[in-house]
Order: sequence, then C-alpha cells, then structure tokens
Amino acid sequence: MAFGTSISTAIDNIIQQANEVKVCQDHLKLITTSLTRLRHGLNNLVTPLDENHSQEDLIQILKAIDEVVTNCNGNENYLNGMTYRDLESVLLSLHFRLAQYEANITDDYETTVQILSNACQKQQLLLQESFNETMRQRLETIEQSTKKNIIEQLHLLHEKYLKTIESYLRTCVELHKSESPTDLTGDIVAKVTHNSYQISYKERMTLEHKWRSCKLSPTRTFIQFKVDKSTSFERNESRRLLMNNEANMLQDVHSRKETFKGIWERLIATPYMMSMVEKDCHSKEDNISVENILRLKRWIVILGDPRSGKTSFARWLVHHLAQTLLLKEVDSTDYGPLRIPILIRIGEFAEILKEQPSLTLFDYIGKHKWMEKSIIDDSSISSENLSYALQDYIKQGQALIILDGLNEISVSNERSKIINLIENFVNTYVQIPTGVSIFDNVYLSKLFDDPSRLGGNQLIVTSRIISYHAAPLAGQFAHYTIQPMNVKQIKDFVDYWFFRVHQRIIDILCLPLVNQGENHSEALKKELEKIQNVDLLDIASNSGLLSSICTIHFSQLNGSSLPTQRILLYESIVKSMLNLWHSKIPTIDTSKVIRILSDIAFYIHQNPASNCIDNEEIKDVCAQTIQASISKTLLTTEDIYHTERQATAMAQVICDDVGILGSRGESLYGFLHLPLQEYFTCLKLINVDMPRRRSFVTDGIDRDNKIQFIVQMLCRHTADLRFRVPITLAFGKISSSWSQNDFNDLCYEFMEAQDTFDSLLPLGAYILINCVNDFVNYPSNDILFSALDRLIIAAGQHKWSIVCPFLFDQITSALKKFPHDIISLWINKLLSQSSQHNIQTITALCHLLEGKPHEFENIQWLDQSSCSILQSLSILDNENNKFAIDRLLVKIAFSNHQLLPPFNSTTFKGFLLDKNIEISSIPMILFPLIIILYGGLRRDGQTVVFDPSHIHRESTVITPILIRFLSGKDHDKQDQSLKKLKQDCIKSFVIRMENHDESSEAIDLCIATICFYNIEYIQENLKMISDSLLRMSLNRLKYISMILRQFYFVADENDRSMENETTKFISTTIEKFQYVESARINFLDLLDSLRTSVARLRSSSKSILLEGESRPNTRVTL
Repeated sequence: MAFGTSISTAIDNIIQQANEVKVCQDHLKLITTSLTRLRHGLNNLVTPLDENHSQEDLIQILKAIDEVVTNCNGNENYLNGMTYRDLESVLLSLHFRLAQYEANITDDYETTVQILSNACQKQQLLLQESFNETMRQRLETIEQSTKKNIIEQLHLLHEKYLKTIESYLRTCVELHKSESPTDLTGDIVAKVTHNSYQISYKERMTLEHKWRSCKLSPTRTFIQFKVDKSTSFERNESRRLLMNNEANMLQDVHSRKETFKGIWERLIATPYMMSMVEKDCHSKEDNISVENILRLKRWIVILGDPRSGKTSFARWLVHHLAQTLLLKEVDSTDYGPLRIPILIRIGEFAEILKEQPSLTLFDYIGKHKWMEKSIIDDSSISSENLSYALQDYIKQGQALIILDGLNEISVSNERSKIINLIENFVNTYVQIPTGVSIFDNVYLSKLFDDPSRLGGNQLIVTSRIISYHAAPLAGQFAHYTIQPMNVKQIKDFVDYWFFRVHQRIIDILCLPLVNQGENHSEALKKELEKIQNVDLLDIASNSGLLSSICTIHFSQLNGSSLPTQRILLYESIVKSMLNLWHSKIPTIDTSKVIRILSDIAFYIHQNPASNCIDNEEIKDVCAQTIQASISKTLLTTEDIYHTERQATAMAQVICDDVGILGSRGESLYGFLHLPLQEYFTCLKLINVDMPRRRSFVTDGIDRDNKIQFIVQMLCRHTADLRFRVPITLAFGKISSSWSQNDFNDLCYEFMEAQDTFDSLLPLGAYILINCVNDFVNYPSNDILFSALDRLIIAAGQHKWSIVCPFLFDQITSALKKFPHDIISLWINKLLSQSSQHNIQTITALCHLLEGKPHEFENIQWLDQSSCSILQSLSILDNENNKFAIDRLLVKIAFSNHQLLPPFNSTTFKGFLLDKNIEISSIPMILFPLIIILYGGLRRDGQTVVFDPSHIHRESTVITPILIRFLSGKDHDKQDQSLKKLKQDCIKSFVIRMENHDESSEAIDLCIATICFYNIEYIQENLKMISDSLLRMSLNRLKYISMILRQFYFVADENDRSMENETTKFISTTIEKFQYVESARINFLDLLDSLRTSVARLRSSSKSILLEGESRPNTRVTL
C-alpha cells in the first residue's frame, strides 16, 4: 500500500479489501466498523494530527491491518503459518489498537472511556458467540455419535432382561393406574348411571359389583409448572444454615428446641432469599410445559403443595413410559428418548436405611417397593435379578429415576443423610455422556444438559415447597414449582374427570352409549364461575381437592351441582380427604384427627400475625387429645410416656400425611387453604361431637349449660372479623345437627347476649341474618322476625339512612337470600304491630323497602295488605322523616300500582274508578290539588299523565268535598259548584285553625286553601295560622315539588317534549293576545311563571324513579 495518498483513501482501500475476505468475517467487521468511525472522526478534527507521533502511529496500525487483510485475501488456506485462533487474536489486538488511537485523539475524558469500554464489550460478545458456536458444534458431534448407540443399547438391554423387564413394566402400569375415587361407591355410581343412561336393574347390579375393583388409567396430566427463581447460592446458604446448626445437637433438649425454633421463625418472618420473596410474582412467561422440562433438563426438582399433584404426576409419567416401552413401537415420545422408569418413595427408602445404615440408593434400586407393594408380578423373578437388571439400565444411561417425597424426611439429621446419598448417586450415575456431573463446572453442565439429544440417565426429585428450601439439594438442579390451576385448567380437569368416569362406566357395561360426561360436568363448571364461590375456586385450584369436589358433584342424586351450604360442602371435602388418608393409615381414629385439627385451626385463627403453629405445640395438642380419651383420673409415669410417644406419632401424621396442613419451615405448619382452616375453627367453636339431631331434653341443666357455653364461645369472637366466617359456619353446622327447639334457643340467647341496649348495630341479629346462605335448616319464624325487628328498630333509632346507609345494602342483600314469603310475612307482622313501634322504625322499614334510586326490587316483598297499612300510616309522614312512607308509596304506584289496595267508593280513587269519571270533565283548577293530595301521576313514554289507578294517598277531609262537586250533574252550574267547593274548603280550614288543629287533615286544608286562593290569602291571615302548621304545609309542598321533578326527569338531552308543549302553548296565547296594558303585564308574568316552572321541573340531575343522569344546566327550557 502506497501511503503517499491520504489516510482517508488508505482506510477506504483497507475496508474494501476486508469486505472481500472470507475468513474471520466477524472479527474483520469489528475492524472495518472502527475504521469507518475513525475516518469520520478525522474528517471532523479541528486540530490537525501531530505529524511526528499521532500520524505515524496511525500509519503503523493501518500497515499492520493491510498486511493481514492482503494475506487473507491472497490465500485463505495458507495464513503464513498462523492458525485461525492466532489470526483471531491478531485481529482483536489490532481492533483494540484502533480503539486506543481513537480514544487518544479525543480530548473529552468521558468519550475516551466510552470508546474503550465499547471496544472491550464488543470483543467479549464476539468471543462468547464464537465459544457458543464451538460448543454447539461439539454438541452436534456428540449427538451424532451417541444417538444410534442409545437406541441400540435400549434394545439390547430389553432383549437381555426380557422376562424381568416386561414383568416390571407390567407391574408399573398396573400399580400406577389411578384408583377409583375413594368416596365414589358402587351403589352411588349405579344410581347416577341409571339417571344418565336408564340402565336396567341387572346392569345396575353388575356395575355396582364391578366398580369395587375398578381402576382408571391416566391419559393426561393437568400439571402446569413455573421456573423456581431461587438461585443455587440461596439454596446452598439455606442448607449451610441447617448444617451449621446441627453442631448444636450436643445441647440439652430444651436449648436445642429453642435454637431451632428461633432459626425457623426468623426464616419465616424475614427470609433473606430475595427470589423466594418474588416466587409468587409470576407471569405467563414463567410457565413451562412438561415436554420442555423433560426434553431439556437432566437434573430436575419438582416442588408443590400437598395434594398439588406431585406424586400423581410421577405415577402418570411412570405409567406412560412403561406402557410405551411395552408396546415396542417407538424409541422416543414427546418427552424425549425412552428410558426405563424407576419410581422410589423416599420415605420407604428412609425406613430401610434405619435397618441397613450402610445401604446406598443405587443398591436399593430393584429391591424397592411402592406403598409396600411389590414392583414385579412374577414370583419366579427375585428382587436380586430385578435389581441387577435395573442397575444395568442405569449403568448404560437408560433410566429415568424419580425420587418422590423428599419432604417426608422431617428429622434434620436423617434428611441430611438422605440428601447426601442422593447427591452421591447423582454424581456417580446421572451424568452427561461426556462425564460431566451436576457438581462439576456450572457452564459445562448447562451447555451439555440436553438429555433429549445426548441420552444418559435423567433424575426427578419431588418435594413440598418450603420444607425443600429449608434443606435443598446442592448443585445446578433445575427447579420447577407446580402452579395452582387457573379457571380454564380447572374446567378442563372437570371435563376430563367426568368423561373418564363415564367412559369407564360404559366400558364396564359394554353398551353402545354416548358419553354424557360433558353434560354431567356442566353444572359444576357453572357453580365454580359464581362470584360467591371464590373460596371454593381457591380449593379447586389444587388438583387433589378438585378431584374430591368432582366426586361430591357426581354423587349428588337430587340434581344439584354441589351442597348449597358451605358447611355441607366443606364437610364433604374434608370427609373425602380423610377417607383417602384413612385408607392408607387405617389404624388412627379419624375423630381424634378432626379434634386435633380443630384445636390447631383455633390456635392459628387466634394468632393471625404468624398464621402458623409450631410442631411442639401440635404435639401438645395431640397429647391433650389423647389424654382426654384415657378413662383414668391419675396417670402413671408409664401412661405419660406412652401418651408422649403417641402424640409424637400423631403429630407426624397430622403434619405430613393428612394433606390439610402445609409446612412453613422445619417446625412451623399452617393450613393450605383458608376455607379448611375456617371449617375446623367452626368445629372448635361449637365443640360439635354429638350425633345428628341430638336433643338435650334428657337433662335440662346440661342442655342449658351447653347452649350457654357455646353462646359465650361465639360471643367471645364476634368482634374479630377473622372469626366471622367460622361463626357463620358454626350456625350452619348447628342448624344441621341440633333439634329445632335447641337451635332456636341458642339463636335467641346469642342475640340477647350480643345486642346491648341502644346499640347502633345489634351484632347478634346482624350475624344471624347474614348466616342465611349457610343455614341447613332455618330458625323458626319467631327467631328470624325477632332478629329483623332488632335491626330495623336500631336502623330507625340511629338513623342508618344518614349515618351508615351501607348497612341497609347489607341487610337487603341478606334478605334477598331468604324465601320471599318469609320476608313478606315479617313485613306484614311488623306493620300490623305498628302501634308498638314509633315512626322512626316505620321510616327505617320504608328506607329499606325503597332501596336505591330507580330500583324497585325490594318492593316485591310487599302485598296489598302491607300497602294498605302503609297508606293508613302515611298520616304520620312529615319533614322529620322526609316523607319516607309517601316516597315508598310513590315508587309502588310508579312501578307496580296493582299492589295498592283495591278501591272502595268512599275514597277519592274509588269514586273516580267506580263512577268512571272522565278526566276531561274535571276542571283544570282542581288538578294541582288532586296531584298534591292524592298523587296519581304516571309516565306514558316521555309524557306525564294523570291516572286514577295510580293514586296512592287519601285525604279524608278533602275527599267528601270533591265527591260532592264531581257528583253534580248540572254542568251549566259548574262555576257555582266550584265556588261552593272553595267556600267549603276555606270554611273547614278556618274552623280547624280556630281549634288550633295541626293534624294531617289541617295540613291538607291549608294546601287546598293555597291552591284555591294563592299564597297571598295565607299571608293576609297569618295571625290565625300557627307557625308550625304553616311550616309543615310548606314543607309538604316542597316535597311534592321534589316528587314532580322525579316524574319530569329526563336523561336524554334531545327530549324536548315538555319544552315544545310549553312553546306551543305560548304561541297559542300570543295569537289570542289583546294589546292592552293590563294584558301585557299578565302575559309577561305568565312567561316568567312558565320559564321558572319548566326549569324547576327539569332541574333534577337524577331521579328516584327513572334511570340515567341529566345535566340541567345545559338544557334550554324555552
């Protein structure tokens, strides 16, 4: 290269040549990019380069680059003795010299740092990409050399141990079929099948008999995993904490107990593992399929809550692999190459270790069992032969080993030994074919951890979540957590469960029937969608409990999907769980387990801050329960020792086997689901250990004491909101198991104990009414009515409508759940006894029935009888109760006027309807009076009209006067009759004023006087009218004005019907206008009156009768 030309030209030539080179293109790309940037920088330089130093340095760098590029371009295969690695190193060195030069000619320090750091970063990325490509090529090379061998080895092993392995695989298939649900008995299945398929009696008997030995083969899994975010460092630190504290084992028992308790409580209270804090911050991206896990990961840990499906998943996988191997049709599945499945319960391995402490996990394989059952169905094949065969599969890298239930080892020193044995086994036998172990180089194990391509053994360990993190496995295990099922997965599970059960029924009967499983499951899916069943949905997210729920639904013979009351549903779920547990451990009394769980639940519920209980406290609870069952008064030392041993064993069963409690650390436990904790707490509250429908009448004293004891127990916790659900469940339990009289007495005593005089909220009555959904049997009407009376009296006394209107909403919500006739009967009884109640109580009832604006649902509880009483009570209405009775009657007349009592001829409504009085025959001047005193308005589309059938009120003093007037047949003398009507009104009004009458009749007469003679008459005669009567009359008129606004309310801004009518009226008036001074003044007054009247009638932004919202300020009134 001739450097007589400019530097810029030299750079362009190098870039052009470099782009033609076929080797090390990525490295040359770094250089050409830097050269391009450098050329641009040189062109923009303000100060020229130093000719002696800077320019010479650049020329030397460019010469070196040019020489390398020229050699590469001339002969790509001969690089002057350089290897590709050497060439890459030279190019990276030249790239960095360019970066240094570019940085040196820059005056800005930050720019200098940025140039150098960018150069380093780009080189590192290039090196990483190169390394990854090299590893990928090596992986492909290994795969090509091993893939064929893997398949051949599997076939050879199968032929070598044909009889042994096929016997083993057949046993795996049979052992790991899903058994029929424990509570789904043959007689229930036969009855349900008869309802679904109309089978014959003989077929029912056949099905009932065969179902006892029926098993259901699993065909799919509903497990959804997410990546566990805890790091290897965090798990190792957790394990180190455990191991370090094992040195404290030499301490005395009490000190050791306190030390461990402190450790675990600190871990629970303030965990330092940040990713474990974040483990519930889950997104869909965290989810990973079973297929991807088994194809891509060699060393797997699966974590989950009790009954979340860990063991079911392991058994399903073993069943799937064993069945596929027996078919001999394929060499791989969606989960990778076929391997012999070996499923081991760690708990059983631990028991064997107690007898044979030197036993290794590898030596145990083949001699293991499953739930104490043999894993081979041929008695001629010894466990030694099976062990030798399975161990050979492991040595040849053809096994999938599943170790189920690491959490079952609760004692720390035993757990440490088991973990060491597992890790030794993994280090020796579960390696990458190249010999890399999980405990070797982290990066190598990750690069080559691809068992679907390279073969080799695979390992899965299952454990409960928190107990695992307390003492985890070392090494780079891939950790996955079983997710609670979402709504879609729950529905899919339900469909699958019912289809599978129905299909098994059809197969047993050998009948050509269409599977009705989908139809059967539909009601349960709808039940799970209901908002009020959110607690049930929480339980259903656990696959084991969802299976119990499906069983309960299947067993419903009355057509319902699930028991309506929570107490019955929770009882059924708990019964199903305990039956499943008891089938495995039949020696322990279930009633004791229930009593212990009740005590534990009560303890935890009283300590919400920790929400858990220590293992030592569980042992104490167990000991107390066992001691209570001993008939002796004085216990010997031997009795106490025996009790403590039993308590320890019982505590272990409660914590680890029943599946209701979950570990919160090595020594802390809590309920997995809050609804189950609330259920057992309710049992403790009532100490329900009596037979169904037991009555206490045999001993009146015991009966009363029992009731008082339970009442005190319930009352002690009513102020604690956490106990609200257990108390509600307690009433549901009592209603299902006590006699009616005993139940009634307990409800009465509970209300009496809770409802203190002058209380804002009678808590006992409030709680009782809100138990409506949980009552299996209602208390008597007398008890319910007493509770409702207490509430409505308090509502009136303390003005709930103003102080706490939300309480009306809650009471209304509860009342809607009662049968309609019970609430109607209570309302009628309360109104019929209105003489015993003050206007405040009746007002509160009216507020309750009125409900929310433009809603009329509560009115359904009324009938003609109750409406008739309300009409008679309307004379008590005034501004103090905001005319609550009349407001309610207005809503009744508007929404369902048929509820208003039938007319009789003595009332104004009855007269109009009976005599068929034409509305047009009534003088216009009377309508303001009629509407104010009687009502009668209704909406006809956008128009407000008068309709006698909608009259909701009566005026005993005005009605006779109006009837006399309207009964007159001489229409020619109507003006005289109208004058007589006015005189009768004013005369009656004056007489009542002289007698200082302030009754509702006097108010009606005062309003009539204002209607006929205007307000001026009242102003001129203020001396004879008391201030209080005038105030009541004006307040009544203000109220009527408000009611009129409700009728004339309009939400549609385009509705101008009233305005248009008014404008039309004005136009007609103008046409007849006489242009004299007095007429002009009257016309202007008329316009002003119309303007203000229309504006006032349209001024409401909302209505108690009509939906929507109006903006009166935007409306043009005329």
